[in-house]
Amino acid sequence: MTHRFHALFRFFWVLPAFLSACASLPPELEAPDVAPVYLPQVVEEPVAFQGEKVRWGGVILTVENEAKETWVQILEKPLNRSGRPKDSAQPRGRFLMHTTTFLDPAIYTQGKEITVVGTINGMAERTVGKRKIQLPVVEADSWRLWPKQEAVRTLVYPYWWYDPWWGMYYPPYWYY
Repeated sequence: MTHRFHALFRFFWVLPAFLSACASLPPELEAPDVAPVYLPQVVEEPVAFQGEKVRWGGVILTVENEAKETWVQILEKPLNRSGRPKDSAQPRGRFLMHTTTFLDPAIYTQGKEITVVGTINGMAERTVGKRKIQLPVVEADSWRLWPKQEAVRTLVYPYWWYDPWWGMYYPPYWYY
C-alpha cells in the first residue's frame, strides 16, 4: 500500500513538470474557437469563410497607416506549434491584417515575423507591381510581433575520444 502511494505521489509531482515543458501558444494568440482554415481556401471561396476566426502568420511586407486604421500586408507561412511562422516553409500567399490601432512602421518593419488572430472579413484590392490582386482581410483581435531569432553557435569538441592517461607512455592506472 505504501509503495503504491509513493508511486502515485511521485507521478503527480512529475506530471506538471512534463506538461509545463510542452510548447504552448503565447497568451495573446490563444483562441479556443480558431478554425483550421488555410489561406488558399479563403482565396478560392472568400464568401464561404466570412466571419471565421483564424490564426495566421508570416512575414510583414508593408504597413499602411491611415487616419483611423492600419493595414498590414503579410506574406503568409505555416505556423509551428508555438504559433511562430516557420522560417523554412514555403509561403502560401498574402493577406491583409486590419486594425484600428496605430502600428508604428519603424517597429513593424518589412521582414519581421508576425502572427495574427482575428476574423475573416472579405477581400480587399491591392496593387503588387503593376497588377491588382484581391487579398483576404483579417480583422485583428490580437497579434504578436516575434523577436528576431539569433543563430546560436555551438562548439563541438572534436577530440571526445581522447584520454590523457592512455597510451604507450602511461600505465593503465593512476600513478604519482
